[in-house]
Amino acid sequence: MPLKHAKTKKWTCILAVLFTLHTVSTVGLMYNQSYFMYGIDLGIVVLFAILIYKMLIVKDSYAINLEQEILNHQETYAELEANRIKLQNIFDSIDVAIWSHNLKTNKLLITSGIEKLYGYPLQAFYEDAELWKKVIHPDDDEIIMNRGIAIQNGQITTSEYRIMKPNGEIRWIQDRGIPFLDADNELVDFNSILIDITERKRAEITIEHMAYYDELTGLPNRNGFMQMIEKQIKEADLQNRNLALMYVNLDRFNVLNDTLGHSFGDLLLQKVAELLKVTVGYYGTVFRRSGDEFLILLNFKEISEIKQKAEQIIQAFTKPFKLSGQEVFTTPSIGISTYPGNGSDSETLLKRADSALYQAKEKGRNTYQFFTEQRDSKMERRLTLEHGLRKALTNNEFFLVYQPLVHIGNKKILGVEALLRWKKEDEGMISPAEFIPIAEETGMILPIGEWVLREACLQGLSWREQGFSDLLISVNISVRQLLEESFIERIESILSETEFPPTSLELEITESTTMQNMEEALPILNALRAKGIRISVDDFGTGYSSLTYLRHLPVDTLKIDKMFIDDILTDSKAGAIVKTIIDMGHNLDFSVIAEGIETGEQINFLVEQGCIYGQGYNLYKPLHADELQRQLHKNVVMS
Repeated sequence: MPLKHAKTKKWTCILAVLFTLHTVSTVGLMYNQSYFMYGIDLGIVVLFAILIYKMLIVKDSYAINLEQEILNHQETYAELEANRIKLQNIFDSIDVAIWSHNLKTNKLLITSGIEKLYGYPLQAFYEDAELWKKVIHPDDDEIIMNRGIAIQNGQITTSEYRIMKPNGEIRWIQDRGIPFLDADNELVDFNSILIDITERKRAEITIEHMAYYDELTGLPNRNGFMQMIEKQIKEADLQNRNLALMYVNLDRFNVLNDTLGHSFGDLLLQKVAELLKVTVGYYGTVFRRSGDEFLILLNFKEISEIKQKAEQIIQAFTKPFKLSGQEVFTTPSIGISTYPGNGSDSETLLKRADSALYQAKEKGRNTYQFFTEQRDSKMERRLTLEHGLRKALTNNEFFLVYQPLVHIGNKKILGVEALLRWKKEDEGMISPAEFIPIAEETGMILPIGEWVLREACLQGLSWREQGFSDLLISVNISVRQLLEESFIERIESILSETEFPPTSLELEITESTTMQNMEEALPILNALRAKGIRISVDDFGTGYSSLTYLRHLPVDTLKIDKMFIDDILTDSKAGAIVKTIIDMGHNLDFSVIAEGIETGEQINFLVEQGCIYGQGYNLYKPLHADELQRQLHKNVVMS
């Protein structure tokens, strides 16, 4: 437009000059009618005509250019409008809403997807910009408060909270807020992306419930117990309170179960669970540990309170249980340990309550016993084993066996798990289930674990030199080893000393103990993973894993615990759990290994569910190094 005005001004000036000259020449002719003056006047008229002609041409050219420019603008507008409609259609077709608020101009833009998420009309949010906050579940107010603080500080924040729709339905929303601050760090613009994550949350809650609650009785299970007792111990320390742990076992339950059938046994366990909950009341919490074993956590001031509650439980069992019209009698044996008197951690309290239960059984059952170290034969056994462990390394009493990790389809050996065995000098073979917990509690697991790792790497190197370079060596690591300050340096030293490649080493960590120490364990696991060492979660399904933790763990492999594999053919719920773990593992890009496979039917079930790796006696039992070497020549393609 400035160019147009400049040209108009130029033509106006020229016309004014010519008009002035023409007027002068006309006046001159009036006084002097010479040919010269006629010539000048005629020239001016000709110039005037030429100028008029050029002006008409320029005008037509400008009109043509203007018309073309208008046409271009129309095409651009049409294209922008088409893109806007396309983008709007995309937003309308997905369960996502976008909220944009310019705080300086107070201009608000909301996509129509918010209607589907919240159940309110779009206009309602324009009329009341606080409506989104008013429908948030009261229990999530703290989440919104913390979110608001982060937004004011300019932090991009992702929050998950519940909303209440007009029909009373509660939905979960994931809200990613993106703030913009000005030069004075004042919030001037805010954008938010809202997504409905209700189905994901429901799946997480279902998995959480499966992990922490017993399906048969509805009581918290052993995982729920471990979670609760750790919390109770911390609270007892802060409030200077005492805790009692009751270990309840039903007398001769196996006889009843075998005589009346498993369905009657399940009904009895359900009735027992109800009876214990009613008897304990608000004084404590009841858990089902496994089978016919129950745990009860109680707060107390005086020991007499615990005695009274134990007697009430025994008295409650004097009445028969009515199962499908039939009366059934059973009695409880109860072992009791106390905190802090009998131990400072959950594992010790559980073991000592178990020891007291053993004493109650010895006293004729249907009674209760407090833990007493003087009469505890198990404690004597423990001291004997502890003393033996301290000499076992020096006396070369330890050795390793190797259980193959197999591709189920073709039975090819892909790796081996190194398993520790102890042949005690004056007693013979000692079960790992008996001596390994003692080694962990006493700290002996540190030198023993270092010996295991070195021996496994040396053996692995020997097999590599024979051509089995793709063979994976897996070694179990206790949480006490993992959290040792120099653990990473020890691993590096052993790998350097044995010249065993880190990419062929896999460290197995147990799920429950690792999850209890997640903050300390995570950086160590990340450092190991960065060195190429594989990480495996052993006994998966028996611990504390949540999807949030599992998503952050640098894990390569999940190993499904044997307790689930045992029941996959007889218990539909066990089969469903195994299938869920397999699907979850694959979705998270983990390898999934089934442990404890003992039958061909179990293999068929696992293959149908997509699990292709396994361990167990049906495939291979743990083998000595020379026995395994013979199998490797048969079942591994040498490099």
